[in-house]
Amino acid sequence: MRFPTLFFFLCSLVLLCNHTDLRAQSPAFKTKFSAEELKEAPVKLIPYPLQVKWGKKAVAINGIKLSGSTPKALQNVLSGIIISTKGIPVQIQTNSEIPEQGYSLEVKRNGITIEASSENGQYYALQTLRQLFSQNDGKLSVQLCSIYDVPAYDVRGLLLDVGRNYQTMDFLKQQLDIMAQYKLNVFQWHLTDRPAWRIESKAYPQLTAAQNHRPTRDPGLFYTYDEIRELFAYAKERQIQIIPEIDMPGHSDSFITSMGFKMESEQGMVALKVILKEFFTEIPKEMAPIIHIGSDEVKIDNPEEFLNTMITYCNDYGRDVMVWNPGLNTDMDVIRQGWRPEKVSGDKPFREIDSWNSYVNNGEPYVHISKLFFKPIGAGSNNTILGGILCLWNDVNVKQGPDIIKINPLYPSLLTYAWKTWTDDVSEASREYLTKIPPYGSEENTYFDAFEDYLIAHKERYFKDLPFQYTPQSHAQWKLVGPFKDSTDISLAQVEQAFQSSDSVRLATGNTIYIRDRFQLGGYYPAAKPGEVYFAKTNIYSETNQQLQAWVGFETPYRANRAYNGIPKAGQWDANGGTFWINGQQLPAPKWINPGWKPQVTQGWGNKHDQEIAWEDEELYWTREPVSIPLKKGWNTVIFKVPGKNTYQNWMFTFAPLSSENLNYSTSNKN
Repeated sequence: MRFPTLFFFLCSLVLLCNHTDLRAQSPAFKTKFSAEELKEAPVKLIPYPLQVKWGKKAVAINGIKLSGSTPKALQNVLSGIIISTKGIPVQIQTNSEIPEQGYSLEVKRNGITIEASSENGQYYALQTLRQLFSQNDGKLSVQLCSIYDVPAYDVRGLLLDVGRNYQTMDFLKQQLDIMAQYKLNVFQWHLTDRPAWRIESKAYPQLTAAQNHRPTRDPGLFYTYDEIRELFAYAKERQIQIIPEIDMPGHSDSFITSMGFKMESEQGMVALKVILKEFFTEIPKEMAPIIHIGSDEVKIDNPEEFLNTMITYCNDYGRDVMVWNPGLNTDMDVIRQGWRPEKVSGDKPFREIDSWNSYVNNGEPYVHISKLFFKPIGAGSNNTILGGILCLWNDVNVKQGPDIIKINPLYPSLLTYAWKTWTDDVSEASREYLTKIPPYGSEENTYFDAFEDYLIAHKERYFKDLPFQYTPQSHAQWKLVGPFKDSTDISLAQVEQAFQSSDSVRLATGNTIYIRDRFQLGGYYPAAKPGEVYFAKTNIYSETNQQLQAWVGFETPYRANRAYNGIPKAGQWDANGGTFWINGQQLPAPKWINPGWKPQVTQGWGNKHDQEIAWEDEELYWTREPVSIPLKKGWNTVIFKVPGKNTYQNWMFTFAPLSSENLNYSTSNKN
């Protein structure tokens, strides 16, 4: 991954606002729609269309009737929907006045009409239509409506890193299917990295030899050119452009091991030209008009010579070139993919794709969704923003390739990002939402609450058999208090008194609460120091006596880096000393399989040994078994103790009911 070296330069972004008024609104919040409009929509479409007029109801139909000229790829979108000669007719017409990728869709009782200027517009219309169908008791119905829709950005993408862990073709196709369902149209295929080279090489077969790959990272597994072409064709049918990435000259350990020299050497540049020529011959320009060549996180003696040589060579084969930004400098016309909010000087704005703060592996399931939802694409940039790409890196090893969707909240993030890059409804919002959920009662919170309805609707309808690490959180309210210098002798009665009288009480919202985040972007106490302790409190009203299933956690490691304080000791909830009480009673901690384990490095960047240790289920609150919380009928008091141990700690706690039905939160049980 592009590791923020970084993260310390983000200190300039630390949010020093010490809000105590939970209902205070940020200075600027602008959206295309109202929360009421989103709430009242009879179908929770993701992404939400630019313009929609809903009919009064959904009407029962016998199926759909497609014309014989409908292309197979378009018919496939509606697989599972009854095709019948007695069905409602679907007419697909050309309208050259509708922008590329846009469409209009009208659903009436007697027919469905789609208009678009291109096949991709027709495809996206059918994806919307697919969501408008519903089945109850075996009966099919469709919601009446009139839609006009155009994406906000041309580039709406996902990156998967197979250079570090190989993924099967079936797994990659599954991700392309899900991307297509949500109108994402770019798949960035990170094919090479330090551990392995995953592209067939006829000129240098040693590149894919197992002995030249890291032994812990699927050595010897790679994609043949037949498989690469197969995936390109599969993606094209789904209106997805694949951008292959061959990382150079950094992230190239396996290349150096295989070849005996570095990429930036004279020998290296000659070899890379041979590799690129072979790739361009096997994968024609029509398939891959853009090639990504990395270029970041490396220092070499000849940066301009190397990068300009490689860019020119790719251009000579008719390929547009994409690089990471920041990375090696060049004045040539390339697409720059931003992974840090750094500005590169130049005479004129350049083409940019935004990936800053869009790394799924650098977030936990709750605050990460708020961050993706409220951060405008290209925020703060004066360049030509083409769109954004959501990235999933697996710097830390996994036991099996597909585990990346278990240990990372990919699908909640992907749906949010699809909404963000297509709908782009939030144009201005507070930077506080990089580390916080909007305050309960605020305009932003009401809007986010409406969006949560969409996420949950799709989770229940389309992701029943896949990991979807998200539950509603916009109504979760907390009081925070601190710091306490030494909490060992503090009683719950004293904590309760502090909540009543301390000037440091702050109000918070969400299932995950950051005291201070690892990257120092903010949190509720951004100036908190190691050795301090904070407490959090909420009251939950339950209509019945029940055992509430909930995810409970404290420091959550980002999956980019194994540096954290490890698994708690036996009988403890948190390696940093955190714990929690329900109605004054501490619950027994989980029975840890590896109690007291910790990585060799607990601060900074993890070492090579730690990075190769695959994640265990017990390390992440969403992959271990949920906690059974005893709630009595009426009001229940929940208190968390959250100590800080070092400056690199993700200083936080999570309390996330898996079902919030018949639950109410209050910071005062008098309500």
